[in-house]
Amino acid sequence: MKKKVAALSKKERERVESEYHRMKPEDFDETMSRASRQSPNAVRLPDRLVTKLKSVAQKKGETEYRNIVKAWIEERLKQETKAAG
Repeated sequence: MKKKVAALSKKERERVESEYHRMKPEDFDETMSRASRQSPNAVRLPDRLVTKLKSVAQKKGETEYRNIVKAWIEERLKQETKAAG
């Protein structure tokens, strides 16, 4: 489905929804296998951890603690992939 459902007219939405409800489970599996993968763009962290991260970022001269978190994750992924491969 290339159009977003909200952008469709009421009649078109009803048609799409009706079509969806008539699908067999195996049809749905096929449809989902063609769907693009989504990844979360946020990770929830406890407030105390965010406070500590902000403190570390400030000491390192970073304006955003997220930059440090991203760098740490990338470093760890490199280490893990080297160790596994």
